[in-house]
Amino acid sequence: MTLIARSVARQLSLTASRRSTTNVLCGATWKSYATISQANAPAAEKLKVNGDRLWDDIHYTAQWSAPSPGGVTRLCADENDKKVRDWFRDQVQAMGADYKVNATGTQIALFEGEDNSIPPIAMGSHLDTVATGGRFDGPLGVIGGLEVLRSMKEQGIKTRAPLVLFNWTNEEGARFFPLLGSSIVYAGRSTVDAAHASQSNDHSGITLGSELAKIGYVGDGPNTFQDFPISAHFEIHVEQATSLEKAGKPVGWVEGWQGMTWYSLQLKGDNGHANTYPMYGRRDALVGAGKIIAELDKLAYEHDGRTTVTNILSGPWGACNIQSDTKLSFCLMHWEAEGLNAMGKDIEARIKGITSQHGLETTIQRDIHLLPGDFWPDAVDCVRRACGDKGMPSRTGTGHDSTMTQLLVPTAMVFARAKDGISHSPNEWTDKDDCTESALALGKAVLNFDELMKTKTDFEMPAHVAAERQALSAGRG
Repeated sequence: MTLIARSVARQLSLTASRRSTTNVLCGATWKSYATISQANAPAAEKLKVNGDRLWDDIHYTAQWSAPSPGGVTRLCADENDKKVRDWFRDQVQAMGADYKVNATGTQIALFEGEDNSIPPIAMGSHLDTVATGGRFDGPLGVIGGLEVLRSMKEQGIKTRAPLVLFNWTNEEGARFFPLLGSSIVYAGRSTVDAAHASQSNDHSGITLGSELAKIGYVGDGPNTFQDFPISAHFEIHVEQATSLEKAGKPVGWVEGWQGMTWYSLQLKGDNGHANTYPMYGRRDALVGAGKIIAELDKLAYEHDGRTTVTNILSGPWGACNIQSDTKLSFCLMHWEAEGLNAMGKDIEARIKGITSQHGLETTIQRDIHLLPGDFWPDAVDCVRRACGDKGMPSRTGTGHDSTMTQLLVPTAMVFARAKDGISHSPNEWTDKDDCTESALALGKAVLNFDELMKTKTDFEMPAHVAAERQALSAGRG
C-alpha cells in the first residue's frame, strides 16, 4: 500500500478532529504582525536552495511550448503539457515520492515526514500557461517547490509533517473554461464530471476530460480534500504588478486578493442576408454583444473596478450573414465585495436592457464568483518571517489555486518580483536572484509552519471562511 493510501484514513480522522475544534476569530487584522516574533524556525534558518538548478529547470522546461517569441505557450492537456508533466513525474519519482495522478489530471508527489499521520503540508501551482504566456507564471511555483524538496533532501532537513507537491490542472483556464479546473474540484466547489465536461475556448467541442485522456493523465489518485486532506498550502507566484519592483523588494507575502466574477453569455437573434435586410427589425446578436462590450468598459470606470471580455465567438461565418448567435465570456474585478456585487447587478441590468431593445434571446451564467478576502494569518505570518527584510506585504489581483485551498486550510503565497509587472506575455520576466529568493522564502515558510504545528492546532480563520463555516453549521442544525 502506498504512503498516500496508508495515510488518508489517519489524516481524515485527525483533520476532522482538528476542524471541529478550530478557534473561529473573525476580527483579525494584519497590524498584529508587529507583535509576532520575527524569528524563523531553526530548520528554516539552515535552509539554502540551489538557484542555478532552479533557473536551469525553468528554462529547460520552457522548451515544451508551441512557437513563442521568447515565452511559453503550453496549453492545458496539449502535447507540450504532456511532456512537461512527464518531466515532473520523472523528477519526483527519482526523489522517492509516492506519486499519483487524479481524475482531473493533478499530479501529486507525497514525501514522508517524521509523523505520517499528520496531513501533509502542501506546495503547489501549475505548469500550464496561457496562449501568450511567459516562463514564470505557474512554472515558478511548481519548479520552486521541487527545488525546495531537493534542497531539503540534500541538506538532511526532515519535517515532522509529510510534504506534498501539486501540479494543479487547468489553473489558467486558457484552453478550457472555467479556470482553476482541478483545485476547484479539490475544494468541493465543483465535481470531476463537471471538470471533464469543461469546453474548449475555441468552441471546437473538445473537452478537458477527453484531452486529459488523450495524453494519459486521467488517474485514480485522490480528487478532493475529503479524499486527501492537507494541513496547509503554500504557493510561489510572480507578482503581476509593480509594488515589489517600486519598493526594491525581491519577494513579498500575499495578504489577500481582489474579488472576481466570471460570466458566460449567449445571445441569439435571427439569420438573414447582410446586404438585403432592412436595418429596422434586424435581430443582430453581434450588434447587441458590441453594445454590451462597450457597457462593460464603462462599468469599470463608473465603479472603480476592472472588466475584461476574454472570449468572443459569433456566427454564422460568411461574407453575407447577419450574426444570429454570439457568445461572450467576461470577468468583473473589484477590491471590495460591495463593489463587485454592485458591478454584477449593474451589468446584468444593462444586458437585459440591450437584449430587449434588439429582441435577442439571452442565456447568462455566472460561472465563478469569488469575493475579495484574506489568506490565513498564521500561514501569512510564516511567509512574512521567511521573507524577512527582503519582503513586503502585497495583494494579488487575480485567482490562483491557493484561492481554492484557502477555503479549507491555512494558505498563503510568496510573490516574486516581476519586471514592469508584465504577465501573460512572452515579455514576462523575473530575475534569477528573485526566483531564488522566492523559492527560499517558500521553503522557509513551509518549515515555519511545520514548527508551528508542533505547538498549535487551532488556526485563526479569515473572516469569510469563518462566516461560511458558521452558515454551513447553522444549516445542518
